[in-house]
Amino acid sequence: MKNFRENKIVLAGHRGERTVVPENTMAAFRYALSCGVDAIETDFHLTKDGKLVIMHDHTVDRTTDGSGKVCDFTFEELRRLSAGSPFDASFAAERVPAAEEFFALTADKELLFNLELKVYPADEGEARAQEAADKLVAMLGEYGIADERVAINSWSVAVLEYLRKTYGHRFLLQGYYPLGNFKDRCKGSPYDCMDYACLFPLSGRDKVCPKEDYEALLAHGVVPCNYLPAVYTDIARAYEYGARMFTVDDIKTTECILRALGVR
Repeated sequence: MKNFRENKIVLAGHRGERTVVPENTMAAFRYALSCGVDAIETDFHLTKDGKLVIMHDHTVDRTTDGSGKVCDFTFEELRRLSAGSPFDASFAAERVPAAEEFFALTADKELLFNLELKVYPADEGEARAQEAADKLVAMLGEYGIADERVAINSWSVAVLEYLRKTYGHRFLLQGYYPLGNFKDRCKGSPYDCMDYACLFPLSGRDKVCPKEDYEALLAHGVVPCNYLPAVYTDIARAYEYGARMFTVDDIKTTECILRALGVR
């Protein structure tokens, strides 16, 4: 079975895939699996009644036919929404997935997991954020997913710090860099709760951060990674600088680029 520590270059499908299927739906996850990705990246929210569900945004407005904050819906209410019709009418039957559906599909596959916690202490309170983290970790155990197959990420460094203090180094943690990307602060050093860091420029048009940013992460023992469009020059430069995980929307094109670079 694959694990993050053995894979030199990890290709992850962003929200499953979102160029030919609606993001973060079961259709997206099935498509990503058919492409043979190393990992699937997806996002977890907590409903009003405490159910882990998969959606990127904090509201349902963009990706469903409903309106409002995810945390204000019960699970039953969310399931009445179409999670596919805003993408294309042919996907109207797609629903907001429960975490259990996702893991039932993927747990026994040759697959890595990059799982983003979207419940932030600043938005929903520390207790809710920690509840979401604990429920996700418990579910990984319920589905028999080995720790070495898992990276958990968040834009909240406080959530990452909670995970590291509570669960140690059982699984990898991914943060963001430069550190100004984080939505909050932690009590200790953010580098102590990051094994990977995804680089996002804080300003400017260039999607690839300066080489010095990659070097700074590597100096702290943090592996750089990127979310990038399928552009050869950007991916080549990020790889040259030290990126070792690429989270992408267009899986097939990025696979071709990585093969052309000789790293797949």
